Amino acid sequence: ITGDVDFGLDVYEPQFFAGALDWTVAGNYSVALKFDVTDFDDDIFYFCHIHQFMTGRMKFVDATGHVPDSGKEDFPEIPYNYDETSDYDGECGTHNLDMFQLPHPECPSKFVCNKPDVETAVGKFADCIDSMNCAMTVGMTTNVNMKNAKALFIHQMIPHHQNAVNMCKALMKQGEIECGDISDENDTNCVMRALCYEIITVQNHQIQIMRGVLEGEKYDDEDDCKVIVNKNAKGSKSAKGSKSGKSLKSPKGFRGRKL
Repeated sequence: ITGDVDFGLDVYEPQFFAGALDWTVAGNYSVALKFDVTDFDDDIFYFCHIHQFMTGRMKFVDATGHVPDSGKEDFPEIPYNYDETSDYDGECGTHNLDMFQLPHPECPSKFVCNKPDVETAVGKFADCIDSMNCAMTVGMTTNVNMKNAKALFIHQMIPHHQNAVNMCKALMKQGEIECGDISDENDTNCVMRALCYEIITVQNHQIQIMRGVLEGEKYDDEDDCKVIVNKNAKGSKSAKGSKSGKSLKSPKGFRGRKL
């Protein structure tokens, strides 16, 4: 970048809201970070203004791609651990769904009937759907926080949005909507893939807006109530207890998980 070219946040951040079709005609993007301090051997961190929870630790490497031995591991320290994706979530392309595998006391015995074998792509997708629908059901059993309609709306809507995002991620993970040219409107795989990109981008951003309203109005982050619908699920893989009050948060700017 030279001269008076403007490359600030106000210029490039809006482009993250563009749809997949817009990106296909935008050309290639590249980012370079110039860090010309030679005596610095601590880690640095990145975080995203657009995608909430997207943060990570960055380490410097030498010309061979190895991290120099400075005698310090993961420094500076941060007062929490990044979330780790379970094997089950890795198969679904999601996060924290393993807690809601059926049977679960707060969910019916199934959401998808006549599922194919779980070893098939469709069967695995159906199994993931069962878990994500259970997560949404548990998330949408809430109290009326502070007797406020806005709080109730948000506490109900966030799990609903998260479920839509999870459904798209799982559908793409199972390879059911592979697409060679996302601008091809005659290929239903490409149509569905473009739709899922839009759902993931838009609804994740709306979730972030709603969380901002909760924080701005000083409503509780969550106000769940526990409703048992499957008494035979005492031996379920997981059970979510009732919660109320503020959730623990990581320091501002570093609330994150590995994506």
